[in-house]
Amino acid sequence: MDTDVTTDLTFEPPGPGEWELDATHRGRRPFSRLVRRGLKSTIEDSTRELMAGYGLPLEYIRVEYVHGCVYMRPVPIGEGDKPSAAPPTPIMWLIARLHPEMRRRNRAARSAWEQKRWRAEVDRWFDHDRAEVVAANLELQRVDPGSLDNSELVDHITSVAAHFITQAGLNMETHGGDMVPTGDYLAHCRRWGIDDDTATALLAGASRATTETAELLAPVARGLAAASDTPASIAEIRALGPAVGAAIDQWLDLHGWRLVTTDDIDKPTLAERPELQLAALLAAIDPAAADTDAPDASEVRRQVPAAEQPLFDELLAEARYGMRQRDDNVGIRWNWSGGLLRRAVLEAGHRLADRGGLRRADHAVDLEMDELRSLLLHGRGPDADEVAARFAERDAIEAAHPPDMLGKPEGPPPLDAFPAPLARATTAMMTMLEAEGLSSNADDPGLSGSGIGTEPYRGRARVAATADEALDRLEPGDVLVVPFTGPSYNSIIPLLGALVVESGGPMCHAAIVAREFGLPAVVGAAGATVDITDGAMIEVDPTTGVVQVIA
Repeated sequence: MDTDVTTDLTFEPPGPGEWELDATHRGRRPFSRLVRRGLKSTIEDSTRELMAGYGLPLEYIRVEYVHGCVYMRPVPIGEGDKPSAAPPTPIMWLIARLHPEMRRRNRAARSAWEQKRWRAEVDRWFDHDRAEVVAANLELQRVDPGSLDNSELVDHITSVAAHFITQAGLNMETHGGDMVPTGDYLAHCRRWGIDDDTATALLAGASRATTETAELLAPVARGLAAASDTPASIAEIRALGPAVGAAIDQWLDLHGWRLVTTDDIDKPTLAERPELQLAALLAAIDPAAADTDAPDASEVRRQVPAAEQPLFDELLAEARYGMRQRDDNVGIRWNWSGGLLRRAVLEAGHRLADRGGLRRADHAVDLEMDELRSLLLHGRGPDADEVAARFAERDAIEAAHPPDMLGKPEGPPPLDAFPAPLARATTAMMTMLEAEGLSSNADDPGLSGSGIGTEPYRGRARVAATADEALDRLEPGDVLVVPFTGPSYNSIIPLLGALVVESGGPMCHAAIVAREFGLPAVVGAAGATVDITDGAMIEVDPTTGVVQVIA
């Protein structure tokens, strides 16, 4: 259901039950029209596979659009079309053991724990799927959209869109490979009295994809260190030597056409921002000089009862194993294939804009696929004013601050009614989702949240509603203050002195990437983009989780 936008922008639940805004990697911005339809079906289908594979008591995650914003609701097994409150614990106890599908789910959960299903998913990604998707992306990237005639360009856009939707679905379907073992580890740590910030600190170094840029640009860092003067252009950096030039080429080949600040196709990629490329290159670091050893877990381990310390060791190892794929999978499957779709659609947009069919090339993202095809091939479809209004409408919806939740609140299932394997799987997933967080300090007027790191940092704040807005003003050492970050930000993280985000918990992307780069951060600092003035000097203290405006 795609609700019509009204002048007062009221947000009504798209159906019975409680609906949560998916703002994890896009903030509160509506999805562009070109990708909405395909993403709805692929998210629903892929979550069916995830739930069944890990033995979770859910059919799937239902997706509906409200003013173009994605709202999600988990659909319990056997619910049908009329959501209702969970039955009393004794009834649920019987259902969990007598309902055929619930019995199948419990068997699946038992098998997932015994066989460590997540390892198979992670291994399949690194041993096979990763290389296959990289090759497919590079093949599409080698096609120059500008060399195609209109009919060929339509065919190319259709192919890239199908690739993007497929890869987005596979990213979601295999997300259990990192979510389940990590959530299981955090859930046990909570039981032992170990808080999430302490537990997640031991995952540093596990998500290697977050530091891939640093590894690719290590020759650049070494070249800059040996240079007598700071280069003023990419060409001058390339002139530092053939190894430097080759590293830049490989970096741009693998990261240039990835989405940078969103998981939608409506914002620029790194390839479109040469000034950002230069800043990232000048901020390159040599990972060989960094401490890459896993954190020492001995002090935290002592907080666990002696009889359960071997279990702690096992859970930590499995969480770190799953975390290997977390940002790598989404970066290659979603961000890169999405960037390639943007690249192709922009070419169509330029052609339409040149003949007056669009006001701006990037407005093409707000055409439906059949509209784009008809306009490009036959000149028939919505006019430039209508498409511009659609684009502006999404800006207005984002500015209206869509609410986190819609509908009547629904409580969690009675976990004590579930058989042990099913209860453990459900607890792991619920714990992980909670740790990823949305706005963990929404009721706290102070600039506080979860801290990442051990040393306070003072620097100039670059504040923006989106990181895309901040990029034009961002300089090395600045503190980026934004509502959220996603895996697509990884290419710009080396520029920063510290990071502050309004949403998220200790397992959100901002927290993960801060740990990997040793970057001081505070996440879940509600109101930070309002309470901090752009250009202000601020102190980010990860030890207390507090951000303070100095001047």
